[in-house]
Amino acid sequence: MFANPDFNIFHDAGTLIVLCTKPSSTFVEADCWLAAENLMLAACALGLGSCVIGSAVAALNTLQIKDKLGIPAEFSAVVPIILGVPNGETNATPRNEPIVLAQVQ
Repeated sequence: MFANPDFNIFHDAGTLIVLCTKPSSTFVEADCWLAAENLMLAACALGLGSCVIGSAVAALNTLQIKDKLGIPAEFSAVVPIILGVPNGETNATPRNEPIVLAQVQ
């Protein structure tokens, strides 16, 4: 898929937001994911579409791309999110039934 020259990893979205962190404690990446969730919920409330593009993380953490985007070398890209105005209705994604490992009585 990535070798296809017509593949557009960011799906022609109007905006790319990259949440980054400077590793400093155990939970900084978790904080980025929590911020991403809030950002995406706010975008939805405003009628915008959003999607995490996890397959772009490795490329975003190369020095060449960091330099191009102005991300300092000591920071790590954690969550790339695209935002844009939806083209129309999006079908619900099918979900697997959850696996319950234990139930507390």
